[in-house]
Amino acid sequence: MDQSQATLMTSAIFSCLHFPSRTIPTMTLTVSVIIGSVRPGRQGLRVAKFIAAKLESVGFKVHLIDPIELNLPLFVGRFDYLPEDKKTDELKALKAKLVESDAIVAVTPEYNHSFSPVIANTLDYFYAEFLFKIAGIVSYSAGPFGGVRAVGPLRPFFGELGLTTIPKELPVPVVQNLLNEDGTIQATAGQSGESLEKGATEFANQLQWYAKALKAARAEGTP
Repeated sequence: MDQSQATLMTSAIFSCLHFPSRTIPTMTLTVSVIIGSVRPGRQGLRVAKFIAAKLESVGFKVHLIDPIELNLPLFVGRFDYLPEDKKTDELKALKAKLVESDAIVAVTPEYNHSFSPVIANTLDYFYAEFLFKIAGIVSYSAGPFGGVRAVGPLRPFFGELGLTTIPKELPVPVVQNLLNEDGTIQATAGQSGESLEKGATEFANQLQWYAKALKAARAEGTP
């Protein structure tokens, strides 16, 4: 049998075979973006809108968590241990969103060389809702350093909640000159805007990768 005959025979064999197509299931990912400021004139809302839009662009369903709308009291105990009359509708709704979420993103200013106490007051109510999930940190400031000193203390805080944090950090410096109130990059931002866009894309891609991996792992069981 020469080469041409062998080729024809191989083609004939494969034409008779039926290979069922594989359907690769799509994975829906949800993220809760926590706004870490409640003070008047806060800049965090525009930062949260910016990163929320970026996360939506890579396929996340986004819950934007605003502590002002939640009107949470000062933390007095974990949700599961609260008397029923203390489990407000807002807390119940927040719990449901966190249970659904595959990832958490904190948008925090820097307070006293640390992260915002608003973040702690919002998340301390919960624990099991975070286990074996991924988190990311977005910091911001009115100055040139983007609130980076908030990031270090926030990583171990997330760790105590059972969250792993992605390596990528996203500091947003001089936020009032970089982002519009609707979360879009200002037209005059120039190279700073380009750098922020690039960094946000890397941030979103990392969060998505880890969220997918951990969601698949959780589906197989947790330790």
